[in-house]
Amino acid sequence: MAIYVPTAHYVHFPFFGYATNVQPCIIGYVSNVHDHDQSVVRHRDAPRYISWSFPPPGYIKINTDGSFMQNSGLAGYGGIARDDRGRWLGGFVGRLGMVTKSCLTAELWATHGGLTLAKNFKLKNIIIETDSREALMLIMSKGRAVDNHLDHDVIKECRHMLSELGTSMMHTLREGNSCADHLAKLGRMQLDEELVILHHPPHSMHQLLLTDMAHIAYPRYQKHVR
Repeated sequence: MAIYVPTAHYVHFPFFGYATNVQPCIIGYVSNVHDHDQSVVRHRDAPRYISWSFPPPGYIKINTDGSFMQNSGLAGYGGIARDDRGRWLGGFVGRLGMVTKSCLTAELWATHGGLTLAKNFKLKNIIIETDSREALMLIMSKGRAVDNHLDHDVIKECRHMLSELGTSMMHTLREGNSCADHLAKLGRMQLDEELVILHHPPHSMHQLLLTDMAHIAYPRYQKHVR
């Protein structure tokens, strides 16, 4: 079984300085299994194919993500803003100066960075997308008291900016958040602890941008239940 982009299309990438023809691309292959017991795959074992989704016409989507190393406590975050054709508009990376105890703190600061990007550049019709359901619920549940939460300050700031900008938030799976994940890892490794705005995409993520623009999907496997 193969999943591929069915048609080629010509795409111009102003941030790369060239144009390219995106060809049909096979992204996954499952060989035939001859053993009878293994060839009977139950429905719940079949993978789901997840891709980054374009925002509605006229909207800008800002994907955010956090990166956390449990052994060291080092954490960073990053995000990317794209228009309704998947074109890069801007991005950001940052590293948390304090030692964190969970990835949630990095995820919250990633959302804060996305809202800051939207506010500073006066972006309109914004959708913030995160793969952290916990961060999403903390920010969106405005009636939920967070005074005793470890990250109460950044949660309150996110709530305020979300209301001020009239921005909506939504959840995605990590397979559909690969560009933000890449930037979050770069943020964790940088020396500067401040939020750094990126006007051009790092060279290391060009292929990821092309993949998302071509709407290529990644398999997400459910845990096997025996």
